[in-house]
Amino acid sequence: MIVKLRRFAAIAAALAVAVWIAVYFSTPGRAGRPFLIAPGDGAERIIGGLKDAGVVRSALIFKIALSSSGLATKLQPGSYDLTGAKSYREVIERLASGGMAANEVTIRILEGWTVRDIARLLNKIGLTRGAGEFYALAGEPAADFRRAKTGPRDFSEEFSFLADKPARAGLEGYLFPDTYRVFDDAKTEDIVRTMLRNFDRRLTPELRAEIAAAGRTTRDIVIMASIIEREVRTDEDRAAVSDIFWRRLKIGMPLQADSTVNYATGKSLPSVLTEDTKVDSPYNTYKYPGLPICPIGNPGLASIIAAVEPKKNDYWFFLTDGVGAVHYARTIEEHNKNRANFLRQ
Repeated sequence: MIVKLRRFAAIAAALAVAVWIAVYFSTPGRAGRPFLIAPGDGAERIIGGLKDAGVVRSALIFKIALSSSGLATKLQPGSYDLTGAKSYREVIERLASGGMAANEVTIRILEGWTVRDIARLLNKIGLTRGAGEFYALAGEPAADFRRAKTGPRDFSEEFSFLADKPARAGLEGYLFPDTYRVFDDAKTEDIVRTMLRNFDRRLTPELRAEIAAAGRTTRDIVIMASIIEREVRTDEDRAAVSDIFWRRLKIGMPLQADSTVNYATGKSLPSVLTEDTKVDSPYNTYKYPGLPICPIGNPGLASIIAAVEPKKNDYWFFLTDGVGAVHYARTIEEHNKNRANFLRQ
């Protein structure tokens, strides 16, 4: 009897291990497209669909994983991106999280993207009828609003943070980078408004109070943050570069930010060409001192915080090399040495 009990216990333990392996270590196949669960689909139909889509390699193992997960009754209708799922457990958790409705699409706006980048994406996924439709609301990139007789749509009555934005200037800088879900028939105006609402939420009362205490405007912070976003990558570098730029402005020293020149020329060079630094554009901070007339992209929260909270240092120069490392200098001689050592012209 004892032998039988031990054998039963061993079998039960082996099954438990098998279930654990099925849940946590069975690897899905490659998900080629979003997976759809229709309303009313049961577990068998869902598993069959996953098998047909190549996500599930073994319907039996997946069924064991689903049964032991405690989520078998919680799979929800919707469209799911299963790309990158590393285990059956992760697939199940995604399917239970509540996916997008079948008529929703995902818009992912990256930190530093310009209105040109956003317009290109919206056009690519069919949410606009060309860049012109988006520019009519958000403004054209690298434009000089001071010479325009009319401007893009004015949202300043809805959003107080736009109060110090010049009337004919666009929304560059305020379209908050994030991942958005929108209906596939969403109007461009609604998409823009959603991004502005997000900016309004992210610019917390605490941040607004800090901006006011520093004697700066929201507009200046957004412009500075947009430059920082395109210059350096880490929070530490963002805060240090912020201090360098604010001190340069204080003494009337040109910012000489390559990112502003790239914005003016439409290029993306890690080190701009000498001839590009001479381009006559109000965004060219080599040619014109002070901040550019508008943001040069849409900064993320980390860059906005860095613009509000610079970290004091005694550097006056910096450069970012080809792999993203930042090299600081106190004098122009040190800076020139860094250029010779870390940049290839």
